[in-house]
Amino acid sequence: MRKLTCALLCLLMILSTAFCLEGCKSREQQLSEETAYEDAQMNAMNKKVVKYINEKDKEGLKKLFSRSAQKDIEDLDGKIDELMNLCGDNKIIYVHSDTPGSSGSLTIQPLSITGEFLFKLSNGKKYVGWISFCDKDDENKENVGLKTIELCNGSKEELPEDFIWDGISSGNPGIFIHYIN
Repeated sequence: MRKLTCALLCLLMILSTAFCLEGCKSREQQLSEETAYEDAQMNAMNKKVVKYINEKDKEGLKKLFSRSAQKDIEDLDGKIDELMNLCGDNKIIYVHSDTPGSSGSLTIQPLSITGEFLFKLSNGKKYVGWISFCDKDDENKENVGLKTIELCNGSKEELPEDFIWDGISSGNPGIFIHYIN
């Protein structure tokens, strides 16, 4: 009886260790999947924003914003015009996104994704900015969509040392454009 009990305890310890190790692996895989998902969503949102800016499609860009952001942003049409005019007749020819950050997860909603992006215009000028959007919110669908575009008419290297991204840091929806020259 004693040998049977010891054998069962050993078997239980081996199984519990295996399950614990599998749980750690699953968490690592889950984080990897979430990061890949966030990267894909950020790249997709950047492509849409760039497409509408390049095509001067104000309505298309406006529709990217969540319904709640559209209600909260004062003079959204005017801000979109200002954003479209920032590039002038130049097209955005290159976009790079740094690794986005998020609040929430694939299982905890709302899932909001924020990331820095860099783009280059056809005239060679480089701009830096931030995009923030809500990707998932099953309880409040009006929050899903673009929340903030914040852009500076210069590269990271041209930003003043004390520069603050006030739109992203405030959490307020909108289009925020900073002129450094």
